[in-house]
Amino acid sequence: MIGTERIKNQEIEPETTEIDVIKPQIFTQSQLIELLRAEGLVYETKGGYALTERGFRIFRKSLPIREEIVAWGHPNILGTHETTFEITKDLEVTKKGDCIIGVRANKSCNDLSEELKSALKEGRKVRITLIAGEESDVIEAVGSPALKLTDKDSIVVRKSDFIDERTLAIMSNKAAKDINRKLLEKMKNPDQKLRVVIEVL
Repeated sequence: MIGTERIKNQEIEPETTEIDVIKPQIFTQSQLIELLRAEGLVYETKGGYALTERGFRIFRKSLPIREEIVAWGHPNILGTHETTFEITKDLEVTKKGDCIIGVRANKSCNDLSEELKSALKEGRKVRITLIAGEESDVIEAVGSPALKLTDKDSIVVRKSDFIDERTLAIMSNKAAKDINRKLLEKMKNPDQKLRVVIEVL
């Protein structure tokens, strides 16, 4: 008991640990080039240096790949589907198409750039920003090596991992029913423009 009391009354100083401070290392231009060459990221060419295929892939992955689609509103847009949302080139939509949030789109999956398609097929993260006037919303999803991206009429984003020709991205954090309701209310106006900004991160 005496030993226990002594421990209780004893003041214990907190341990101090040294935290290593990481300082940026300064390279000369020649040192940096030599480092990149050693890593197989650049090679010497006439008049300077160029990225190797590996260097280009790494550089490309460090930058978001961006593409924008424009669609328009329609009186029958409901945006109530629980697992997907869709943008279509179709001119008309019935109320049965409750996943559709924009019509008369200027692009389908098939029309997307090869650069964007390749990035999506690497399974990278996807950020989709919807903008209608002053209203906006952001959706996060992922690509997949299994994507086809060949449909000539539509683009579909899914909460599930189901993939067909219309699928742009899967495992989305939002479906049509989760999208900003003020934005979807605006999309009932045929003159309302919808900007769909796709970024592969």
